[in-house]
Amino acid sequence: MKFLKVLTVAALAAAMCAGAAACGGDTSEEKTEIPVNNYSVFPASTYNDTVEVTMGDVMPYYDADSGVMNIFHLQNTRGSNSNYYHPIARLTTSDFLTYDYKGISINFEENIKSPDAAIGTGSFIKDEDGLYHCFYTGHNAAGRENSGLDWIEVVRHATSTDLQTWTKIEEFNLYGGRNDFRDPYVYYDAQDGLYYMLITTNDDTHGGIIKRYSSPSLSADDTGWTDCGIFYDDPDAGYNMECPSYVEYNGYWYLAYSEQGENRVTHYRYRTSRDGEWLKFERDSIDASGFYAGRLEKAGEELYAFAWCATLTGGSVGEFDWGGNLVTHRLTQGTNGELCAVPVGNVLDKVSSEQKVSFTDGTPVSQLSFTAEKFRASAVDVEIPECVVRVSFDVTIDGTGGNAGVTFGLRDAYDNRLGSALIAFDTQKGEIAGYNDVSNVLRYGSALARVPFAFTDGETYHVELLIDGDVVTVYFDNTVAMTVRIVGMAENYFSFYSNGVSAAFGGIKFYV
Repeated sequence: MKFLKVLTVAALAAAMCAGAAACGGDTSEEKTEIPVNNYSVFPASTYNDTVEVTMGDVMPYYDADSGVMNIFHLQNTRGSNSNYYHPIARLTTSDFLTYDYKGISINFEENIKSPDAAIGTGSFIKDEDGLYHCFYTGHNAAGRENSGLDWIEVVRHATSTDLQTWTKIEEFNLYGGRNDFRDPYVYYDAQDGLYYMLITTNDDTHGGIIKRYSSPSLSADDTGWTDCGIFYDDPDAGYNMECPSYVEYNGYWYLAYSEQGENRVTHYRYRTSRDGEWLKFERDSIDASGFYAGRLEKAGEELYAFAWCATLTGGSVGEFDWGGNLVTHRLTQGTNGELCAVPVGNVLDKVSSEQKVSFTDGTPVSQLSFTAEKFRASAVDVEIPECVVRVSFDVTIDGTGGNAGVTFGLRDAYDNRLGSALIAFDTQKGEIAGYNDVSNVLRYGSALARVPFAFTDGETYHVELLIDGDVVTVYFDNTVAMTVRIVGMAENYFSFYSNGVSAAFGGIKFYV
């Protein structure tokens, strides 16, 4: 997406539907300038003048020497046929708002006999001599009769001196005797003096498992890695646990992985000692189904989670597909070790140009309230511009007979209507949910994403909505994040609504 530095009210109105009020609410001849940022909070992999390239699984690597976060990822591009796809590419950032695309780091091989016909997820680490290592997945699904390979997936190895140019160690081929054997995550354990590698795989007894291998050196060949057995097994899972990552943070040990199953979320487990029992919180996910293949990464004293929000199949009302936009959360840690997703450091400070907007009756947007008798909605008399947008407010809900929230995709600034999509704070179901197939006030369709939350009657919660293109993340009370893709937010209106509950919205502010 391209951004203009400044739009005038007249230009903004011309870009949107006729007669719409601009962000400043000024429809006079005076051309009040409206700053439009050129940041991206949810970037794609890269883009040229015409084609935006999406990304899949993220492999973050923080380089402490430079203070740069390297966001390696599977780029959603293909070769000459369907067997060749997903090179590893890299973005870099120091502020999570401006990104530099560094190109493809590790490419697939257009060779039907290569284990690297397609590339899968891996991880990055630097050894004691300053050499960078990537252990990644080679994937070739052409079949043994065509490829000559015994198994579809294999762990591969490449090295670099500068994170830019990578050399594959062609003789490194660590097979696990299963077709599902992927997503290596390598870390160093100082207590044992060993490097460990976590791998997503399965076996006939447990189903999906995370196995662990060890080596005294990153330079060991594939025979130098010792099978240490199962690192984690969830007997209730019944699915592959994709893209594991494992970090120690402030005296807790966290394992994150994503459910290749019905719920499609990034789960995490924790220990209170290095070799202690695995535990989980009641809400055991980092986000919701719009935040997939999440990986944990420390940067100094901070802990982050990186994932991607998928594009949709079937247009605006489709399901999540493969490949989308990067989503990054900073994770805070409760006194009991629970992790909560909040915006990354500079985002709220930078997306801070407050716009004076009004409701359709001309009342400045600040606060409103609804009673519980029936559905009510108040439209904000501004179309969401095609730039990073922040909507900040407090919400207080009484009653458990319905939900309240924000509805998007209104083609006109009409009150008491639902748009084509909404974000619901649902006290009846005990969840925060995103819907993209809304027919009427009685039927929202199936939730595209949801995360559990126990509401308390009369309690006031603070909400931050960050919108970048089609992607929106709800940060709720510095406790819960929910990311969802809603097609049709930009250049359409939005409303606050209540449906079956009493709701008060206060401190409403609109920023670009």
